[in-house]
Amino acid sequence: MIDKATKMAEILKCHPQAKEVLESFGLCCSTCSGAKHESLEQGAINHGLDVNELLNRLNALFVDS
Repeated sequence: MIDKATKMAEILKCHPQAKEVLESFGLCCSTCSGAKHESLEQGAINHGLDVNELLNRLNALFVDS
């Protein structure tokens, strides 16, 4: 499962559809150099997103699998 402290790079590695979810929120983490260091919470704050909504969508990938 993913939490708010999970780094974006780790999120991209943990599920093949994570990139699509992030991109649906306007996050292009696969091409961002900050993805190695930025947490999900930091990315959400930096982009004005609701971290809990993003977290729920990402973790739903594991329930649906």
